[in-house]
Amino acid sequence: MRNILLPTDGSTPALVATMKAVEMAKQRGATLVILKVEEQAPMVNIERIAESSALMRPEVQDGVRYAEELAAMEKVSTKAVTKIGPVVGEIIRTAEEEGSELIVLGTSSLRGLNRLYLGSVAKAVVSQAPTSVVVIKPTPEEIKTALSLVKEVTEETPAKAVRSIIRTRQFRIGVYLFAAYVIGYAAFILAGSYAKPFFGSALLGMNVGTVAGIALIFITIGLAVGFNWYAGRAEEGS
Repeated sequence: MRNILLPTDGSTPALVATMKAVEMAKQRGATLVILKVEEQAPMVNIERIAESSALMRPEVQDGVRYAEELAAMEKVSTKAVTKIGPVVGEIIRTAEEEGSELIVLGTSSLRGLNRLYLGSVAKAVVSQAPTSVVVIKPTPEEIKTALSLVKEVTEETPAKAVRSIIRTRQFRIGVYLFAAYVIGYAAFILAGSYAKPFFGSALLGMNVGTVAGIALIFITIGLAVGFNWYAGRAEEGS
């Protein structure tokens, strides 16, 4: 499966890179693999504020969600990946694991700490990556466009809420289980209609139709209980 890797930290250059990566993925018919790397050492609030300021990260900005919603608007399939460890190392490792044909990431053309940090990451990725790397240096116009999209893309709406639910693995498994139930129930009804003599025969002191109906009910309950347990575990792990 063709895919493009997009490392994002929610910074302004990353938001611009996201726009470019979505365009490239749409043109190539590729999946957008969205990577979020969390540092091993947790930051205190003052460090987080300083980092957000240095990286030009808009307040309360989720880079992964931004990328997912922007890709959804362009009908580009996505896969979100979260890694813990050194930023450059995890970008390289993820590109290898996913077999990415391209890495797209943002860097700053401004001066100061933000340029030092973003530039060093981009330079290290370019020198070590197992595949081609596109480094996006945002222009003032592109930054303005990216920031104007933040509210539009991340603002919660009923349609986006439904779409976010549909994208979950729990929803897909629920649909599969419901389909299995519908098929089983339809088979039971058809068999009862076309094999009445067999369904009327005795089994365990009852007729086969009654036994089959009871079995179907218990199987349905078992599927519901099992799915509820799985959904609960998945929610705790998210």
